[in-house]
Amino acid sequence: MAKSMESTSIRKAQVPVSCYFCKEQEIKWECEDCNVRMCNSCKVTFHQGLQSAQDHDVVSIQDKSRSSLGSQEVTFAIFLSVLNSFSTTLPAVHTLLSSGDNLLYFSSNLQKYEDNQFVKGKLLKPSIQILQTLKRKMCDIAINKCGEIFFIEHHDNKIQMLSPVGEVKTVLDTSPMISLSVHVNKDDEVIIGIREPGPPFPVQDFSVRQVIIFNSNYQRKVTLEFDKKGNKLFSYALRIRTDSRNVVYVIDRVDSDNKGRIVAVHGNGRLKFTYDGQLYSEIFKPQGITITPSDNIVVSDSGKNALHVINSNGDLLAVQLVKNGFGIQCPLSLCFDAEGCLLIGCHKGKNEDYGKIHVVKMVDSLM
Repeated sequence: MAKSMESTSIRKAQVPVSCYFCKEQEIKWECEDCNVRMCNSCKVTFHQGLQSAQDHDVVSIQDKSRSSLGSQEVTFAIFLSVLNSFSTTLPAVHTLLSSGDNLLYFSSNLQKYEDNQFVKGKLLKPSIQILQTLKRKMCDIAINKCGEIFFIEHHDNKIQMLSPVGEVKTVLDTSPMISLSVHVNKDDEVIIGIREPGPPFPVQDFSVRQVIIFNSNYQRKVTLEFDKKGNKLFSYALRIRTDSRNVVYVIDRVDSDNKGRIVAVHGNGRLKFTYDGQLYSEIFKPQGITITPSDNIVVSDSGKNALHVINSNGDLLAVQLVKNGFGIQCPLSLCFDAEGCLLIGCHKGKNEDYGKIHVVKMVDSLM
């Protein structure tokens, strides 16, 4: 008898909840503002037709169910070996991007101007073939679908673009604000981080710390600055990345000692989560960030010579020390190449003249 009751309970629990609007289809989404669940079709035809729906926080049921499982087991192996290591012509690789045909784009941002330049190269098995250099002190770079490079020079208020034929022009002027970071999402929208002139820290009530999304015509689309309670979302937007749903992930530096956190924000400005690395270490100094095909977030921690992998809910999945046993010192920048390998740009070591780019293969379960 008890066995029969248990089976009935399980069958009831497995009956899918119907859509709030059509009462028929299986639910896929939940609006946390309306407190309703809906199917794919009604999300588009009914919910998005509501006057204020563009400001609502709509999340997938799959993401919510993953989050409700609680803390996940953390693994300490992100990759098993270094496939290759390349010496660059720069003392440090602060920014690093990759595109098709094994093309690399990287730059350094050190105090001495003469040590800094932008490099475009081709990744060959024995070395990096230098195709182009530009004597600029770039603090961040991004690339669009046409192969045009957007860049910001140190303490500048312009977003400049380098064409594939080597022409440079200004596409955005943030005056009087200082430009900090730049990124191009999957829709070719340009996203930048800015702050007001003057000392970056401490952050004051009057400080302006924003992440701005521009459409492909460089028209301002969304400004991210405050959460629902009116608190500042960012202190110093050092790096910006987006995932397949255009959720914005920001390396947010919080003090002059390079301590920081990851801030995840929906495109409508709703805060998704913050990650400060304290489950693993009290001191978290994030420098580089990239997104896997499954929307996991990989972050380099220069303070501990470590990599962190978190999922799209902000849960820590894996952490790995990369210095001992792998020789990866001071990881600064991250990206994936066309073959799915993780590239790690580093500062030069004690007895080295130039920074390196290491190629590793992440374990499949984290990709």
